[in-house]
Amino acid sequence: MLKIYNTLTRKTEEFKPLKDKQVGMYVCGPTVYGPDHIGHIKTWIFFDWLKRYLLYKGYKVKLVQNITDVGHLVGDEETGEDKIEKQAEKEQKKPEEIARYWEEEHLKDLKSLNFLAPDLMPRATDHIEDIVNFIETLILKGYAYEVKGNVYFNVSKDPNYGKLSGRKAENRETGTRVEIDRDKKDQADFALWLKAENHLQKWPSPWGEGYPGWHIECSVMSAKYLGQPFDIHGSGVEHIFPHHENEIAQSESFAGVPLSNYWLHTGMLTINGTKMSKSKGNYITVKDALKEYDADTLRIFLMTALWKKPIDWNKKALLEARKLKERLVRAKMEAQLVKTGFPTKLEMTLDDDFNLPKALAVILEDVGKLSRKDFEVIEEIFGLSLEEEIKLTQKQKELIKLREKAREKGDYKESDRIRKILEKEGFVVEDTLTGSRILPKA
Repeated sequence: MLKIYNTLTRKTEEFKPLKDKQVGMYVCGPTVYGPDHIGHIKTWIFFDWLKRYLLYKGYKVKLVQNITDVGHLVGDEETGEDKIEKQAEKEQKKPEEIARYWEEEHLKDLKSLNFLAPDLMPRATDHIEDIVNFIETLILKGYAYEVKGNVYFNVSKDPNYGKLSGRKAENRETGTRVEIDRDKKDQADFALWLKAENHLQKWPSPWGEGYPGWHIECSVMSAKYLGQPFDIHGSGVEHIFPHHENEIAQSESFAGVPLSNYWLHTGMLTINGTKMSKSKGNYITVKDALKEYDADTLRIFLMTALWKKPIDWNKKALLEARKLKERLVRAKMEAQLVKTGFPTKLEMTLDDDFNLPKALAVILEDVGKLSRKDFEVIEEIFGLSLEEEIKLTQKQKELIKLREKAREKGDYKESDRIRKILEKEGFVVEDTLTGSRILPKA
């Protein structure tokens, strides 16, 4: 049985879905105001692997990944500029134009990295009525209050606040803000609804025109499409507090039951030891990364670290991942049809808290003995294609044809001469029963 680390309990637990062989999973998606970077992808690839693995084990999986297209403020703060609106003003476009453009780019990035498409990708702006109804219920139950058109969640009413992060409300810092918000009963209280004022996106509500807070969006959309509770809620470790802590507080106060049974948080991708982020400007976009490394190489690179731990983006490790990919490609080409016990061995490794480095070690340990079916299992679980794309010039293609003709005539001296030319140009030529096979020189 699969055992996985649960941030909520701080334990590695046996995974038991609410319904037999059915899994509901919610993964925090992008705020669509700019390109996806590799830091985002580290998180999303883990949950793509997890979904693939659960499917492989015979589960039906419903994965929901939201689109945040309003309400996520700069610095993850309670007041200030909306990230999408800031970008819209910069480009002199409507917020909706910015959001739709980057949403489409996000989908392209997922496809370019061989993701299984999420089963649902709900947008926050399509759920304003649901959000307003949710907030009204929290007010009626005494968990929220309105001041001057803003609605806040009263954390003092939730005795369990802080159970995910371990940070209690009375010890909570107010974030990066310096000023004190005099409208709040307590500085730990967080926004559910914000008065529009100069905000470009706004909707009517019982408290006046406004827009939703970032945290409430995920609470509403996850429960709407997966029910409450559901099985797995996931994102990066940076979302434990305040985002997921606040989701738990408002959702469990609303429904009286847990929001999710398992909370999974991936470690950060760093660059030179620092968190990769758009706000710091120290990020590498997916598109830029793919100019230098293929999708398989990026996935294998991310397999070299435990999913809960950070990994640093560095060229040496990426080049090593590329070599591993080429080694797997060659082994797959030479694999036979014989049946092995490898899938069981791999499954035992992944069942132990999805130990990716150990799984990679198991693959490499047995690489010369793996069957074609084994490689199909590896590709299925890890989203790899293990196909080498060889880009040859027209002149190189002609040399290969000349070499094949020389071999047909028995002119092995000429054949060997052409092979050496191709080797100098970075290609290995292997002769098989079905003809020449061209591989990049390792």
